[in-house]
This record gives sequence, C-alpha cells and structure tokens, in this order.
Amino acid sequence: MTTVAIADDHQIFCDSLEALINDFEGFRVVWCAQDGIQAMERLKPPQPAPDILLLDINMPGKNGIEVAEWVFQQSLPLHILALTMENDDSSVIKMLQYGVKGYLLKSLSAEELFQALQAVVKYGFYYTPLITKQIGNRLAQKNKGLVPELKDREKELLQYMCTEMSYYEIAAKMFLSESTVDTYRARLFEKFNVKNRIGLLLKAHNMGLVKLNGS
Repeated sequence: MTTVAIADDHQIFCDSLEALINDFEGFRVVWCAQDGIQAMERLKPPQPAPDILLLDINMPGKNGIEVAEWVFQQSLPLHILALTMENDDSSVIKMLQYGVKGYLLKSLSAEELFQALQAVVKYGFYYTPLITKQIGNRLAQKNKGLVPELKDREKELLQYMCTEMSYYEIAAKMFLSESTVDTYRARLFEKFNVKNRIGLLLKAHNMGLVKLNGS
C-alpha cells in the first residue's frame, strides 16, 4: 500500500482529494495538513514519512517551495507532487531544484491524478507533456548555445538515465562499477549545473541530447 499525505490550505479541496485517492487501488491517505508549517511538523522524524506528498504551492505559514526546500535539506525518503492553481513555469523550475517529482494543476482529472501517482511509484517522477514543454522553453532562454562537451561514456550514461533503470542496473549495463557510474553522474550534474536526475534529463532534452517519453 502506497501512503499519501496532502498539504493544502483549502479544506474542501483537501477532503475531496483524500476521498478520491482512498478510492484508488493501492493508495491510502495517511494525513492532511492545512499549511506548510503543519506539514513540516507532521514530516519530522521519528514520525514515518509518507511515500508521496501532494504539496500545494501557495499556502500560509510556509509555502510549498519552502516546504520542498526543507524536505530536500532533510533528505526525507518521500516523493513530492506539487499542486497549484496557476500554470506557472517559474514555480516548476524552483520546485525542480528541490527534487520535486511532478507538477500538477488543481484542475486535473481523477484519471490524471491516478496516472501521476502510479508514475511516481513506478518511475520515480511524473511530468505532463505540457509542463515538460514549459520547462524546455524557459531553459532554452537561459541555456541557449551552452551545450556542454560530453565524453562518450557520459553520453552513454545520459541515455540510460532516460530509462527507469536504477544506477545499479546502469552500472551492470555499462560494465562499470557503481562508484565509476557515480563519478560520471557527478560530472554530468556539474556540466549541466543541476542537482538531480530529473533536472538533468529535462535540461538535456531541451538541448536535443535526449528524448523523454511523452514529449
């Protein structure tokens, strides 16, 4: 059973979301928080972290970006799906910096929410084609003409990172040790100036170096 927590300051929306998710096979809502500060209190160890946190961007006390940053700094073992009323790519990029695994508009359908939750469980992230395009447009303006020079092994690793393969599986596929793969990964993060796998793939996709599913 995949556990889900919700942080949103709109009680009616939160209650509706909880009822909806509890009807999804394999998912259960364990708690709801009405603001960012309350969410951070519920996430503090030794309390068990939920598998997925649905996090509203705009909340009183601490907003979603601040909560995501705190979760990132604490290295909590959970996946965050950001929720917002606005189609704002600036917020997407800020949330990506803190390892957020998906970004959903509150106008989403029940089917899309279920798909998003399933994708996070199976692949570790969820991004709609629309959001991927928005991020690509913003990164294009920021990084135009700044495609880094990559060695053959780095290019190979970058392609494998576009799959659902773990780093252990990638190491076996490339006939390398995990520590060597970690070294190549760190070099890629540095060359692309990113902090996580999702940010790397979205940036590399925009530069035409890789192709993401659904794009």
